[in-house]
Amino acid sequence: MTEIQSSKTVTMSKVTCFHDGECPICNIEINAMKKLDKQGNINWVDIAHDKVALEKAGLTYKQAMDRMHVLDENQQLQSGVLGFLQVWKHLPYYRRIAPIIEKVPYLLGFLEFFYCISARYRLPLTGKKQIKE
Repeated sequence: MTEIQSSKTVTMSKVTCFHDGECPICNIEINAMKKLDKQGNINWVDIAHDKVALEKAGLTYKQAMDRMHVLDENQQLQSGVLGFLQVWKHLPYYRRIAPIIEKVPYLLGFLEFFYCISARYRLPLTGKKQIKE
């Protein structure tokens, strides 16, 4: 396993998931996944409270607010549905869905299309303003 260091904790994790802890929409899904992460395979980084971890990952706050990002096991940055897949591969139940999404023709593109739409409207739906550079 790779050592991932956020500004608050040092954790042995397989992947690091950067999420907006102030987004009620995001929190529903992230909190459900956190409950399943009983083995601590994922380093959950709340970008609203840990901007130093973003800098270490080479992400701006705007980039992180526009799309969910994940550092995979090889410390490669993934975003959107590909980022979710990296997290899901380490969670019970979800790990069965990930290979299906990767193998069914056009399914990944279809999900990414809908993810882009939801990511685009996430901030206005939650009453937040779009982030400017």
